[in-house]
Amino acid sequence: MKHAGTSAHAALAGLAIALLSGCATSVPPAPPWSSTVTTDPITGTKRCVVAAYDRVAGASYSRTGYLYPVVEFNSEFGLLVGVSSGGPIRFPVGDIVWRVDDRPYRELRTFNNPTQGSPTTGETAADMSSARIAETIKYAQKLAATAGATATVASSEEASAMLDEMLAGSTLIYRANRPNAQFGLPTSHGQRVGQWTTEGLRPIPLDATFRQGVEQCRTAMNAK
Repeated sequence: MKHAGTSAHAALAGLAIALLSGCATSVPPAPPWSSTVTTDPITGTKRCVVAAYDRVAGASYSRTGYLYPVVEFNSEFGLLVGVSSGGPIRFPVGDIVWRVDDRPYRELRTFNNPTQGSPTTGETAADMSSARIAETIKYAQKLAATAGATATVASSEEASAMLDEMLAGSTLIYRANRPNAQFGLPTSHGQRVGQWTTEGLRPIPLDATFRQGVEQCRTAMNAK
């Protein structure tokens, strides 16, 4: 009798494990890339962003202090390609070095981020006879507008060229560009590129989910 009870308990335990295993394997993994469409409730600016988030089981998320690649279709700025900081609290990104496959790397500068409208120099600057002073003021305003940017992106023709490379490529790597780390004692910073996985850092795949996300955004932005 004792043996029968033990067998029953073992059978129930086995059934529970099987059910739990079935539940665990029934959750499909989150895709490497996903798209999100938003519309600003005040300005009406529409955005569709394709990004490679962190993934756990079927969920995608971003973390504060980490950088994520983005391809953005923006109704105001057009196509934008680059890197955004993640998480609920966003930190400035700074300049970025970026490479697809074995192509020449690109440098993305925060200063080249698009800004809303054209920086105005004000009446005082407009009345100045020196064009150099007016240009210096314009430069300072642009620098102030982009210094705290939580994303560093290319726009216009450069963004189009970068997207073409990504669509034709297979992997992407990037990192924050720190010129002072290019010489002197070696650091591990330069080696930390790619996406954290269960197998460590790996290049970000430019797979079918990326191409699907781009097409979804193109369709969403063209919808009336």
